Amino acid sequence: MKINIGEIIDPTEGRVVVEVDESGKRHARFDLTGLPRVEGLLVGKGAGEALKMTEHLCGICPVAHHLAGMRALDALTSDGAVSDLAEMVRRLLHYGSIVETHSLRFVSVDREAGIALKKFSKLMLVGAGSPGHFPVTARPGGVTSWPAATDLQAVVDGVSAAIDTAERVVAAFGETKKHAPIVSPQILDVALIDAKGNPDVFGTRMRVSRNGEVVEEFGFSEWNEKIAEEIPGSPAPRPYFVPLGQEAGRYRVGPVSQLSIGSLSTVRAKTAQARWLKGARDAAEARAIVTLHVLERTSQLVSELQQRLVETDAETVVASPEPIHAGTATGLVDGPRGILAHTYEVDDSGTITRSIILTPTAQNEPWLADLLTRAAETETTPDGREAALEDSIREADPCLPISSAPPGQMGLKLDIIGAE
Repeated sequence: MKINIGEIIDPTEGRVVVEVDESGKRHARFDLTGLPRVEGLLVGKGAGEALKMTEHLCGICPVAHHLAGMRALDALTSDGAVSDLAEMVRRLLHYGSIVETHSLRFVSVDREAGIALKKFSKLMLVGAGSPGHFPVTARPGGVTSWPAATDLQAVVDGVSAAIDTAERVVAAFGETKKHAPIVSPQILDVALIDAKGNPDVFGTRMRVSRNGEVVEEFGFSEWNEKIAEEIPGSPAPRPYFVPLGQEAGRYRVGPVSQLSIGSLSTVRAKTAQARWLKGARDAAEARAIVTLHVLERTSQLVSELQQRLVETDAETVVASPEPIHAGTATGLVDGPRGILAHTYEVDDSGTITRSIILTPTAQNEPWLADLLTRAAETETTPDGREAALEDSIREADPCLPISSAPPGQMGLKLDIIGAE
C-alpha cells in the first residue's frame, strides 16, 4: 500500500480549533486529524521492509525514523549488541540530521550562517555513509559499511568553522528580544541522557524532569510501561507519564526539554545553555544551542572515528545483517523535534504483528494546545491573535513545513466553536 501524504494533508496549511465553553473560556488545539498513524501499514510486513516504509513516509525526519526503528530491531537480534564503532557511525548520521534540520531555522537571523551549516550537515551525512535524502547507514546489529576516509576528512576539515558559525547563530538569537513562553509549570520535560547523566540526543536512557528537578530515569525497555496514550491510536493520542497520571503526567519533548533536563557536556554549548536557562528559554535559541553542542561533539567524534578505523578490519562491519528473532522491543532517538519511539512486536518468521510509533508531534500536542490556548486567551485582535498562534506553533514545532514559514505566512485556518 502506498500513501501520498499530499493527498491527506496540505503541508502548507494548519488548522487551529478554538472551542469556547459556556463560561466564555477558550480552549485551543492544533488539528492533527489529517496526520495518519502508519502502524497499521506495518503489520504483516517483514521488519526490514516495515522500517523502510516508515523512513520514506516521513520526508522531513527520515534519519530519526531510520535510527529509532533500527534500535528496536537491534534489540531483537541474537545478542542485541551493537559495536562501539558502529554506534559512532550512527551517531555521526544522527548529528548530521539534527544540524541539517535546525540550520533551516537560522536563516531568519543569519542567512549566511544557516546556509553554511546546511552545507556542512551534508558533509556529515555523507561521512556517515548516507549521501542521499533517505538514510542507508544502519542495519540490524551494525552499519552497512565503514565511512570513506576522504569523507571523514572533509568533516574534520570543516567542523571547527561550523562550530564558530553555530556559536554566532546562538549569539544572534540571544540578542533577539523575546518574551518567555508561558506554559503550565506542571509540564514535564522528557529527553535522552548518556551513561553519565548528561543530555544526549543519541543517549541510551530516558530522563523525566520538572522545572529542572529529576522525576525519574529509565531504560528503553520500560518505555511502554512509563509512557501511555490516553487515546491509543489517535493522531493526537495525548501521551502521559504513567506514574503521575493523565493530567499531572503531561510532558513535552524537543530542544527545550533537551536543555532543561541537565547540563550539556561540551564547553561552548554548556556556557550558552547556562545563559538560556536564565533567560526566556525559547525553542528558537534552544535549537541553536543544541546544534552547537552536537557540532562540538562531532569534532571529538570524527577524530576518534578516524583513529579507530585505522586500527579496524573493514570486513568486520559489512557482514550479513543479524537475523531478527521473535519478541517485542522499543527503539528511541532524540531527534530535531524530540523523542521518536518505535515499538515492534515480531513473530518467529520476522514478521511484525504489532507496531506503535509515537512521534514528537504527537507527544507535543498537549503542550502546543496549552500554548495555543494561552495565545487565544490573551490576544483579542485578529492580527495579534494570528501572530501569537504562529509563535506557539513555531515553539512546539509540529513536523509540518508550516513550522518554518515566515511570520504571517503560515496559512492558518482558525475555527472558533461556540459563543464568542
